[in-house]
Parts: sequence; C-alpha cells; structure tokens
Amino acid sequence: MKRFLVIGAGIAGCAAAAELARLGHRVLILESTGRAGGKALSYACKATESCSRCGVCVAHSRISDALLHPRVSVMAGATVQKVEDVSQGCTVRGLFSNPQVRHQECTGCGACITACPGGALSRYSRGGLRMVAIDYSSCLLHNGKKCSACADACSAGAITTTSAPLGRFSIRADAVLIATGHETFNPAVKPRLGYGRLRGVITGFDAEQVLSRQTWLPAAANGHGDAAGVCPARSVAFIQCVGSRDPSLNRNFCSSVCCAYALRMARLLKSLNHDTDVTVYYIDLQNFDKVFTPLRAELDGMGIRFVRGIPSSISRTAAGKLSLLIEDPEGQRTSAEHDAVVLATGIAPSEGAARLADLFGLEKDEFGFFRSERARVRVAGTCGEPQGIVESIASARAAVLEMAR
Repeated sequence: MKRFLVIGAGIAGCAAAAELARLGHRVLILESTGRAGGKALSYACKATESCSRCGVCVAHSRISDALLHPRVSVMAGATVQKVEDVSQGCTVRGLFSNPQVRHQECTGCGACITACPGGALSRYSRGGLRMVAIDYSSCLLHNGKKCSACADACSAGAITTTSAPLGRFSIRADAVLIATGHETFNPAVKPRLGYGRLRGVITGFDAEQVLSRQTWLPAAANGHGDAAGVCPARSVAFIQCVGSRDPSLNRNFCSSVCCAYALRMARLLKSLNHDTDVTVYYIDLQNFDKVFTPLRAELDGMGIRFVRGIPSSISRTAAGKLSLLIEDPEGQRTSAEHDAVVLATGIAPSEGAARLADLFGLEKDEFGFFRSERARVRVAGTCGEPQGIVESIASARAAVLEMAR
C-alpha cells in the first residue's frame, strides 16, 4: 500500500483520490477552503427531457466516492508551505484549519450546524452528495475566541477541533497530484460590458449557481425573479468568449468550456421558458463532443438565434432595456436590445497556482497553466489546461495510472 497526496478537492482531485483508494492505496486530500467539491458543486444539471451530457451528476458521484471512502482523508483549510525531496517522493509541510470534519463518520443530523454560534457550518445535499462545510471566516475560533460547540454537539464524533485555530502537518507521500482547479474570468475588467454596474448582466457562473437552485436571477426591468424557475426576461442574450481569445488581456486562448455550457444553458432556459427569445453572440462555436451537431440542430429548431459578432459594449436604454453594440467579422456595427445578458466567461488558473509551481519545481505556460510534471508530481484537471468535467475526470484517471505505477 502506497500513500498519495492530492492537492485540491475539486472534481479532478476527488476523482483521482477515489480511484487511488479503489486500487488499495491511502490518500490525503488537501483543500484550501472549508468545503470539498470545488466549482462543480455550483454547476446546474442542464437536462431537459433528455440528458445533455454536461457531467454534473457524474461530478457529484465522484466527489461522494472520495469523501466516503475509508482510505481517503480530507484536510480542509490547508496551505502548503514547504516541499522537500521531490525526486525521491515528497515531504509536504504546511498549516491546516480547525475544526475538521470526517465525512465518513458524519450522519448528517445537523446538530453541529444548529450549535455553531457563528453560523459557520452549512449542509450540502444534492445529487447523492451530502456533506458539512465550514466557512472559516465566520468561525469563532478563527476570530480569536474559544469555541468547540460543533465538536461538542456531534454525537458521532465526526468533528475534531483544538484550542488553536491552526495546526501544522507534515506528510510523506510516494507521489503528489496537483489539482487546484481554476478561477472564472472577472468581466469587471471589461467595464464596457456593464458587469457589476448594470442590473441584468450576469456571468455564466452566476447563472449556473442560480439554475442549480432551480431559480433564475432577476433579469426583467422590474428585477423580480420567479421561485418556480421561470425566467421573467422576455429576451436573453449569451455573449461568448468573454475573457478568452483576447490578446489585450494576455488571454489569447480558448477556454474550451464556454460554448458547451452556454449552449446547454440556452437549451435549458428555452425549455423552461418557451416564450423567451434567446440569442447567442459568438466568434465561432467549438465542436465540444459528439452530440454537438444534433444539439445545434435542436437549438435551431427551438428558435434560438445565433449571431456571429461579439458585442463591444452594453448600456441601459431609457426604457430599461440592455442595448448591445455589436461588431460582425466584416466590421459592420449593429445594435440589439435584450432584458438580460449572460457573459460566457472563460477560465484561468486559480490563485496560488504560481506559488505551488515554484514549490514543486514545475513550469508554467505563458497563461499560468501548469506546463510540466515530474516523476512523482502529476497535474490533473483545469490547472493544466481548460477542460470540462468529463475531461477533468479523464485527466485524473490518466494521472492515477502514472502515480500508481
């Protein structure tokens, strides 16, 4: 039996940990936040009458497999500070936060959530995945006060804590997998698109989070949403390649996932709201898998419009509409009005990826993605390159084969 270390508890890290444990090895996952699962937990299932192959349900299953496996441990609120002996295995040292939750022992009773005086604990339950997460910024122990209310309330003994908010760890591993995921582009960097300034302009990630709760963000002029999941907007625009393929931002690469999630989201939105006008503005559309061609035909049949041209600015009209100034490939300028706009934002390496690359002696490409690996240090998921859920799981499996070898 070998011992492996996985840095990052997102879909790639959890998929790799579950597979390594299935092969008989012990795995420790270090997660910088107080919740495993990464961004995949905020994504919406985009099925209508049929599955859209978005991979969200698969993500929940893989994360659950890792958290509940007896040979997998998760250390939350963990920060790597020092790495030694990379060529002969790895010794990794750092800090972790208290309290800690052992997911295999948690019964989901919710006593810890009720007992927490700071409201720092919450329950996640969706798609067969159930777990307790900790917001350390709200934890009284991390704000200089003595508290062990959550551990005292847990009759299953699934929560451990100490009198100190931080503890130290030193792990010797046969190999390490880095799966630190990605950050979505912040479109506030492009102020002409109105994000954060104009109500009704949201990102694809914002829309994912709202749709995952079966509601839609306020988008109509009156700004009131519908709890039944019906978008009040009469006209919705999707703008592709926001923060991707943009040399002026040093982001002249395709983020790979934007076409897939935007088109699937447009399909779901039109299915929920047959009378809503949906338009997709694009440079070109990437063929993301074998269902792309029939999906595109389905969208055309549903009346979803595709306009080749990217809006350069968004403003508010006197009537409360969002006015888009659009430039097509021939340089012709037109305008269009919509009630809501979804910016299909690209992805980039997560914060802290550069520091980890330095600690492990790995190279980065010009955009900050991990470019190299070492014999005992592997990379998986979106920290290596833009990819979707299914591709992240596949890259994790490929890394596991090398690590187990």
